Amino acid sequence: MGTNLERRITLRQLRIFTSVIEHRSFTRAAEVLSLTQPAVTHQMQALARAVGQPLLDPGSRGPVLTAVGQALHERAGRILAMVGDAQEAIEDVAGLRAGRVRVAGDTTVGIYVLPDAMAAFHREHPGIALSLDVVNRARVRELLLEGSADIAVVGSLWEDAVLAAEPFLENSLMCFCAPGHPLLEREPLRPVDLLDGPLLLRERGSGTRESAERILRAAGAEPIAAMEMASNGALKRAVAGGLGVTVLSTYAVRLELQLGLLRPLRVEGFPVERMWHVTWARDRLLSPAAAAFKAFLHSPDWRASLATPLGSE
Repeated sequence: MGTNLERRITLRQLRIFTSVIEHRSFTRAAEVLSLTQPAVTHQMQALARAVGQPLLDPGSRGPVLTAVGQALHERAGRILAMVGDAQEAIEDVAGLRAGRVRVAGDTTVGIYVLPDAMAAFHREHPGIALSLDVVNRARVRELLLEGSADIAVVGSLWEDAVLAAEPFLENSLMCFCAPGHPLLEREPLRPVDLLDGPLLLRERGSGTRESAERILRAAGAEPIAAMEMASNGALKRAVAGGLGVTVLSTYAVRLELQLGLLRPLRVEGFPVERMWHVTWARDRLLSPAAAAFKAFLHSPDWRASLATPLGSE
């Protein structure tokens, strides 16, 4: 392949290549890119000739990458992302009239807090495109490191220097059950009593799950979950139905408390105050739009619209 690969491939070819792999179809890639399928096929063949190696397995149905194709695909995404970042930076210099901010948040803050912040930011900067990925804590880290998110908000930080972070918002964690649950008659409770609930928790990798486990272990109770749930919504519904008790952020249960579907449990050591943090890749320069949104997260104006959660008053 030599050292002149940059002279033989184009950004357009890389864009078509990544679209074919992303959509797993030449036809779908052609539709998304407003091209004909023969044009997509021609560009894919030209890219393979430029590389000098097959990019797709000819014996497979559908576009299946070869080892060389996989290596190129991983780097093509980064190349296109850098080009996009350059375009955004140029547009952002014009005064935040254009640009993009990709935000990621672990489940609780992503559902119950960040949408309010993004809506308020959009009112001030309507020309900036905003997107939000609501995923568990483990996936948040992946999105930041692969460049698919500019900034993120999580509860528990990672013990390394790859990501930078700063405090964002206090998060109060409490124990909850359904009205009429037998444990209400035993209040106040010890943390170990929650296991008699039985104890229901979020899935492993969730920031709420990790916080709950640390809290309970610190109190001498091994957090053995009788059931795991992949979302706060499913967990709240299960607890409201009498299946057990749980530990959740007070931001996540405001509506259920108002409707009388859940009750707080008085447990020794609770509520526990935790901090959500804004985090970003330390080695990646934030675009002006992303930097502006990060600064906006600390603005008291939009925070005033947040309802004061139970237990933090």
